[in-house]
Amino acid sequence: MDATTHARNGLSDDAAARLLAEHGPNALPEPKPPSVFVRIARQLADPLSILLLGAGAVTLLVLREVPEGAAIVAILLVNVTIGVTQEMKAEQAVRALRTMTAPMAKVRRDGVVRRVPAAEVVPGDVVEVAAGDRVPADGRVLEAASLAVNESMLTGESRSAGKRPGGATDGPLGDRDGELFSGSMVVRGSGVALVERTGAGTQMGRIASALHGHVKGPLEVELAKVSKRIGVLAVAAGVVMVALGLARGGIAPLDLVLAGVALAIAAVPESMAAAVTTALALGSQRMARLGVIVRRLSAIQALGATTVIATDKTGTLTTGRLAVTDHVAVPGADLWLAAVRCNDARDGLGDAVDVALLDAAGRHGVRRAPGEARLATRPFDADTRSMAVVTDGPVLTVKGAPEVVLPRCAPGEATGLLARAVPELARKGLRVLALAERDTDDLDAAGLRPVGLVCLSDEIRASAAQAVADCREGGIRVVMVTGDHPDTARAVAEEVGIEPEPVVTGAGLDGGDRAQRLREAGVLARVDPATKLDLVQALRDSGEVVAMTGDGVNDAPALRHADVGVAMAGDEGTDVAREAAAVVVTNGELGTIVTGVRQGRRLHHNVGSMIGYLLTGNLAEIFLVLVGLFAWPDLVIPLLPVQLLWINLVLDGIPAIALGLDRAPGDPLSGLPARDGLLSGRVLARIAVRSLIVGLLVFAAVEVARRLGWSDEQVRTQAVLTLVFARLTLAYVARARRWTFEAGWLRGRAVLAAVLGTAALQAMVTLVPPLGLLLALAPLPPVGWAMAFGAALLTPFLCDLARWAGGAARRTDAPV
Repeated sequence: MDATTHARNGLSDDAAARLLAEHGPNALPEPKPPSVFVRIARQLADPLSILLLGAGAVTLLVLREVPEGAAIVAILLVNVTIGVTQEMKAEQAVRALRTMTAPMAKVRRDGVVRRVPAAEVVPGDVVEVAAGDRVPADGRVLEAASLAVNESMLTGESRSAGKRPGGATDGPLGDRDGELFSGSMVVRGSGVALVERTGAGTQMGRIASALHGHVKGPLEVELAKVSKRIGVLAVAAGVVMVALGLARGGIAPLDLVLAGVALAIAAVPESMAAAVTTALALGSQRMARLGVIVRRLSAIQALGATTVIATDKTGTLTTGRLAVTDHVAVPGADLWLAAVRCNDARDGLGDAVDVALLDAAGRHGVRRAPGEARLATRPFDADTRSMAVVTDGPVLTVKGAPEVVLPRCAPGEATGLLARAVPELARKGLRVLALAERDTDDLDAAGLRPVGLVCLSDEIRASAAQAVADCREGGIRVVMVTGDHPDTARAVAEEVGIEPEPVVTGAGLDGGDRAQRLREAGVLARVDPATKLDLVQALRDSGEVVAMTGDGVNDAPALRHADVGVAMAGDEGTDVAREAAAVVVTNGELGTIVTGVRQGRRLHHNVGSMIGYLLTGNLAEIFLVLVGLFAWPDLVIPLLPVQLLWINLVLDGIPAIALGLDRAPGDPLSGLPARDGLLSGRVLARIAVRSLIVGLLVFAAVEVARRLGWSDEQVRTQAVLTLVFARLTLAYVARARRWTFEAGWLRGRAVLAAVLGTAALQAMVTLVPPLGLLLALAPLPPVGWAMAFGAALLTPFLCDLARWAGGAARRTDAPV
């Protein structure tokens, strides 16, 4: 097969399969996973693990408390095991999600252009690339039409690099204008290349080691910082308490050290970061099954807080399957021949407009002339909203928006006829394109001959109207952003239920009130990429949380700067859009985005519930240790370190994760978006009040036990049992949107199972002597159990009373 034939037909399927087996997949080598020992060392390097390790060492080596010290070490090992297991599961989940968003490549196989996973590209393949595509492998340029590539990730140069056939293929990377490199992004034009190197053999493969590593999201970083600060405060509080105890006198130094260790342990929510990350990871997997792939976990929180969705029309509100439904031809002109000439579609693949025009031309008996060659091409550009092609003759053919093409036409009856027809066609909701031509090779020539108008329609998605209605119920405004004619955009907006007025065009935004007009717009038509970015910034500056959808290379700036960039996957979705976005929607429907918002709100509420639940319990423990140290001097230490560790392990593990999986009563979209932060001032005040309620209930139970003359072991057991049962009912307080036992609370099966299972576990260790001995627990008379159950029943009612007194009953979006 000669070079020309190979460039036209590409490889055969058999040859491609043989080369794939020989060279392996076109993928960068995966780094070797860290060993189990390295994972364990990383877990032990965590500040809170260091704190627990120090507490265990002090308890064993200084205080000589072997059971307590051994229990601390055992619990630390359990936490490390859970952490390592979760880390490995998270890596598996990330790998699974990565395969769902793997890039695709257009290759010529057996004379047909096909979309295949980029990993299946082999040396010898002929690949096609266009603006918005990521180059799948290193190769030599065979054809180029205004082709420019961003190679900054390889060269460090921010400017795009022009590419041409027959250009240099040696020398520094930035000077090789005849070669394409894997990983670079096509920013303009189109081209064809012959693949020469794949996988580890590419330029990117040589620097692959620099591309590996996990970058934590903002929420992960914030939680890690909070954990570190809590650890520092816990150590400081323990030291201060020891100092105060020594100053007061009457307490043995070793007992004070034990009290300091107890206070430090009480202050630390050991599993907060792990529980939150687990909830978000499980939530992202659930969302992926629904078609919403979350690339950054922190985006889940932003989805839940979204107040404005700026959505594309084509492919999101409509199916994206265009068809020519009407046309206006100038007498004597060949409209369909012009539509075929100015067209980049091939073998049914390409831009939806081009594919629809080819189909319509075929129905009229017009097909691309086999021998006609292109002499020059200016691909469609979002800024110019037009495409120009020079073919043999030479003949210049221009296709684009009527307001762009018709002004370039020579004045006359035909031009006036088309200009008068455009508004009427657009009011019907049709997308209108104008075509014109001239015998010249100048791509910028004026004085064109009008050829005609082509009208395309795009079917409204069946789910669009319901999705818009759901957004309205949830307090989310939907703004439609499109490059179509204003009348077309208004017709689609009215059909799906979007309030269209005011309809604003990109050209009509000039003036000092630009930002205000952007904020008020219901529909933005004829917009360019800069206007999309201005819309995002204007809405964010006014306090809105913006989700922006897009699928093209020109959408990337707006996707990157939005609170939630939502990329549309599929044949029209570009790699650059997916990389700029935090969320990828696999089917491109607005209804799927709304599903993501619903899940985001649920997870936002659940994460808030988890954090509130954990911090409330830890503050209650601090209250008991500090108050009990001075109020009950005969106990010396109100709660032993091993008991606090047991409480935190059981309560911070099982119920917290159950809250992360919870489905709180009611539809998350039935209220307003959650604007409060996870730890806002209002939330912190509520946590403080609830911790005080729990602390006072436990304090009262301990006082009764002491007055009944119980032993120190029984008094501490009463404190542990009451604290555990009261904190368990806090799970229901934390998950409620208004009242604790509102309608539907029994549907939280995970929380119910966690509460009942934890209560049974606590009862078992209290009633079984060998287990109780390990935790320094003693059998209790029936009155002790009654007091513990009574505290558990009182906790939610007292918390609801405090909520009512604070006016929270009038809100439906309380996160805690």
